[in-house]
Amino acid sequence: MDEGLISKRYAKALYFHASDMGEETLLYHRMQILDALLRKMPEFKASLKSPMILVKDKMNLLENVTGKNPEQSYLDFINLVITNRREDTLHLIVLSYQKFYRQKKNINIVHLISAKKISGKAIERIRYLTEQQTHGKVEFSTHIDPSIDGGFIFQLNDIRIDASVKGQLNQISRRLAQINKSII
Repeated sequence: MDEGLISKRYAKALYFHASDMGEETLLYHRMQILDALLRKMPEFKASLKSPMILVKDKMNLLENVTGKNPEQSYLDFINLVITNRREDTLHLIVLSYQKFYRQKKNINIVHLISAKKISGKAIERIRYLTEQQTHGKVEFSTHIDPSIDGGFIFQLNDIRIDASVKGQLNQISRRLAQINKSII
């Protein structure tokens, strides 16, 4: 069976289970922590997949790795994943849960990359305008990347606007190469 389909089914069921318990938001934050750990620690991910590690040890690890006092829905989730031997799809399930939660709660992800630091007032204005346009909430992150040489790159969910100097120069370069090919 398709791992993407499996992860979506688990995530959807988990969301409704957590929602029935009033824990969907708490679980969302716990899933963000688990996602970060799985991304940054490949040895953690590998240990969960290892057949050499006992089931009870995997469950104990997952219970404690994301912080104290895990929600019952989280405990039910890790029990289900481990007992059904779905450790290999755990990260996909975590990502699918976050995506499904954001869809249900109308939360948009915004990444803003700039060459220099942007003032807090400007960031709040961008957040406000994005919330007005999307009619939803915004999870906002900023990143400074001097290599873009000026301007910014704005990404809203899957939409990317590259208004950086580097991006514009690359675009001009591609156009010139295309024109050059048509001349020759």
